Amino acid sequence: MNGEVKMAKAIAGIIINEVETEPLSGYVIDFLTTSTRESPFLDFKKTIDLRKSSAFPETAKDIFAFSNYGGGWILLGWEEHKKNQFVPVGLSEDFEFEPANLQTKFDSYSIEPLAFDYTEFRKDFKDNFPKAKDDFKQKINSVSDRFGVIYVPPSSKLLIPSKKGEYEVNGKKKCVFYPNDVFYRRGTQSIRPSSTEKALIEKRLKKENYRLSLLSGEPDEVEETIYSNLFEIKQMPVSVYYGKVKDYDNVSIKALLKQEKVFPEWYFKFKYWSGNLVTFENLSDNTSPYSKLVVPGTIKEEPLSEWIKDSDKFRVVKEILNREIRHHAMRKGIWLEDKKYKLYYPAEEVTRKEKWKSRYAASNKTVATKFYVPKLKRYLYWHVAFYADVLNFNDKFYLKILPSFIISEDGKKILSDPVIGTLITSLSYNKYNSLYLNNVLFWIHQIGEGNDIKIGDYMTISKSPVDLKASMGILYDLPSNEFRLEIPEDEEGDTIEDG
Repeated sequence: MNGEVKMAKAIAGIIINEVETEPLSGYVIDFLTTSTRESPFLDFKKTIDLRKSSAFPETAKDIFAFSNYGGGWILLGWEEHKKNQFVPVGLSEDFEFEPANLQTKFDSYSIEPLAFDYTEFRKDFKDNFPKAKDDFKQKINSVSDRFGVIYVPPSSKLLIPSKKGEYEVNGKKKCVFYPNDVFYRRGTQSIRPSSTEKALIEKRLKKENYRLSLLSGEPDEVEETIYSNLFEIKQMPVSVYYGKVKDYDNVSIKALLKQEKVFPEWYFKFKYWSGNLVTFENLSDNTSPYSKLVVPGTIKEEPLSEWIKDSDKFRVVKEILNREIRHHAMRKGIWLEDKKYKLYYPAEEVTRKEKWKSRYAASNKTVATKFYVPKLKRYLYWHVAFYADVLNFNDKFYLKILPSFIISEDGKKILSDPVIGTLITSLSYNKYNSLYLNNVLFWIHQIGEGNDIKIGDYMTISKSPVDLKASMGILYDLPSNEFRLEIPEDEEGDTIEDG
């Protein structure tokens, strides 16, 4: 019996972070007001004007879109500070809003009536944004501590206009929508849906009590592609070559390789093992620079498949694979931090940008920039970086790209101490998660110049990440037609604070 009651409540209410609540409860409002940006289920408005001559059709379009999407909220008393960043300023004390009037006004445009929920609340937001800039802080609660929130429920049928949505702007009529137009939420916009989005609406409508994952606590019934940070090594070396190493020290080896025009000559594509030099380079080929490092007559060739079976030899193989990839990346102008083997671009100027082509568009990415550190009272550079590592699963090898950040003193010399660690943590918190896939694809693009990565004639790494097709996903996470992997960078020279 208790299970039946709980299920009934869950269908009627909303579950956020595993807590069941009503659409306009204090818990939900607290959840919504932690955001300063619009999303597919959330809109901010300074006020709503229901007068005949007002721009209400713009609000009506948002309501149509929210309802067809699966529900959402409109917060009143927020002012746009800059593009898609809103500050809670409050509603004026003479603002009057009657939910019944909103109901009547919207129903006059809709082919089906829609039942709204509305409530008002008072809240002081002044302590909610301790790290906000001064111009943002000055606007907080600048009008009042009074706010409103409208809950737009999901429609049980496709919700479309019954007439034109017109209003006047500077003496000219503007038509926001026409009869039978369909609207849907895509990102922060209320737009006409694509064929894929129309199919999502139809799927949602088939379930009488369907709610978005945000509202139900359950996955949405949408197919989703989940990308990993693994790239399959499609072609592996066939053979491992080894021979007794000549009596050279590392300085002599570097000098010889430099003479042979190997770059970078100081990072070797081989590993010492039991007095031998082991590599994937064909040591029997006199044109290979590495052949000059071993004693003639001691060279042996063995199948890679046999080396992989031996645990000690496997570790040698794995290390050489990693060395091959790092060496290849450095030939593309990427530098290596030699303590944790992080790869990065150095900076000669205040900011360095690199061109690349994402899945959707050509773009410029900031890979290093100068910033001020208040705690150290000095300028440093942050660099996007990555760690490359070869993994083995089920007899297949993969390259793992792990994005990261590093801090340098002058755009080149890498720093590492407890304070620098704190800065990297701060950068990771602010940038790492939101840019994760972006950075993974950026680095694989740079190593392969947009193509599969080919190392010699013995190794090829796919440019496409390993992915998983999931039958259940999160609708809010799905990329739209407007989706870009290249997320706009922060302003150059931003101050990074600890914490």
